[in-house]
Amino acid sequence: MSITTVAKRAGVSTSTVSRVINNHPRVAPDTERSVRKAMQELGYTPSDRRPGPKSAGRIKTERKKAAFLVLGSSGQQAAPAFADLLRGVSMGASDNAMDIAFHFVPNANDIAAAIQDQPVDGLLLHGARPNNDIEARLRKIPTVWLMGNRRRPDWGDQVMPDSYEIGHLAADYLIARGHRQLAFLNLDAAFWPFRLYCQSFSAAATDRGMSVVPVEETLEDLPDYWHRHSPQVVSRLVERFLALKPQPTGIFVADDMQVAVIQPALQAHGVQLGTGQTEVISCNNEGPFRVGLSPQPAAIDIRVESIGRRGVEQLLWRMSHLYLQERMICTVEPRVVDFQVSIPSSDGH
Repeated sequence: MSITTVAKRAGVSTSTVSRVINNHPRVAPDTERSVRKAMQELGYTPSDRRPGPKSAGRIKTERKKAAFLVLGSSGQQAAPAFADLLRGVSMGASDNAMDIAFHFVPNANDIAAAIQDQPVDGLLLHGARPNNDIEARLRKIPTVWLMGNRRRPDWGDQVMPDSYEIGHLAADYLIARGHRQLAFLNLDAAFWPFRLYCQSFSAAATDRGMSVVPVEETLEDLPDYWHRHSPQVVSRLVERFLALKPQPTGIFVADDMQVAVIQPALQAHGVQLGTGQTEVISCNNEGPFRVGLSPQPAAIDIRVESIGRRGVEQLLWRMSHLYLQERMICTVEPRVVDFQVSIPSSDGH
């Protein structure tokens, strides 16, 4: 099947079909929708997005080019997990013969024209959403978002942690440890992935005849990423937790950055942590945040490196399925990491 057939079905010229296939910016939205609808109805899949002769040798050897844009503050004050994400993207690109250009853009609304207009086949995005004008330009390029977002994107595919499984794993872990009174502690109540954690944590507990008490605060607008939770807000959250009757002994803290300040505050107020006492599980498995904590809380590893790798694979898939309009949301299964290692007794048992 050729683009001539698609052009006839859509009622446009073959050159217009070619421009749509190659994501040319000067195509009216209605025309683009008509062409893509015709491609979908005919089951037409372009073998190569770029114009010009498509020899077999060129299709096999030409490397895809993509840009990885980190939008917002992530590039300046990167969390420990970002190194894993970057490594996963790099390894995925290497494994799939893709050239990746990395760009850190502190202000998501300030993407330079050189970044927007460079000849790339696709985009990997992480961080904040840009403004509407920039977003309209980026929408024309095959896109995959990596990780969750404070404000969910409504275009592009996405690869992220399985938020519902995270909550279930936390409940399963704490209940298996014998806890019947559970609490979800969170210093960033507006972050939608954390809301999903709480929902699934509560649902899993309910399925087992137990309940969860959420104790949450709203994130403060502090400039320091590594110290974004003030002692006053942490103290307020801990005092609310201590006022619960009966007091929960199984605690799920939303992420490792939070457990780094919440656990010491709990201990300072006399909460005894450890096996057979109050136990904590947090999320992300970011070791630098947990340095100095004793006992070490269990953590849910969201497998950020795997998310980076899977993001590259999803981008390649999207490049060859441009005619499909539906978004693909892919999740990576997390796992529990328990850092409590039993110490053998003196008799070797």
